[in-house]
Amino acid sequence: IKPPSKSDLKAILNAADGDFRLMVLFAASTGLRAGEQWALRWSDVDDDTGMLSIVRRVDAYGEEGPPKSVAGTRQVPLSSMLLRSLKEWRLQSKFSANDDLIFPNKKGRYMGHDNLVKRRYKPTLEAADVSDINWHSIRHYAVSTWIEAGLAPKTVQTFAGHSSLQVTMDRYGHLFPSDNYKAAMD
Repeated sequence: IKPPSKSDLKAILNAADGDFRLMVLFAASTGLRAGEQWALRWSDVDDDTGMLSIVRRVDAYGEEGPPKSVAGTRQVPLSSMLLRSLKEWRLQSKFSANDDLIFPNKKGRYMGHDNLVKRRYKPTLEAADVSDINWHSIRHYAVSTWIEAGLAPKTVQTFAGHSSLQVTMDRYGHLFPSDNYKAAMD
């Protein structure tokens, strides 16, 4: 899976409307799996610490359960900008109680991921003139930007909710900066 370039993500965000723009920005910042993002409740956001607790996911059938792996239960820090955007979104949302979903459908229930992709994501990609970027690619974007920012591999593993460091390195190892081996050998 190829993550979108920064310019492609910017084009997608510019083409997205208000609430959908926040959904894409959230995915690109937190690296959550779609089922984790759609199962988030307001009580999972700690406004004081800026931490997001991932404790559940929802599957394609609308069944709630624990994250994909034991390591999937985790905390991810939110940027100040994203935390501020979430607070603004909560004030606008008619579903703003602690037990309400952060990104619900119009009835306050779980977001139908396939429906969202078909009705909002694909048209947004067309409007942005971007292709070959599926929703899961946005997760890869988040992880690749964490690596680019210099986060340690173990931190990336933890934030991504990977079951082991090996999973992280198998998928993203090529993105970590390598040492200058020639200088070491000299």
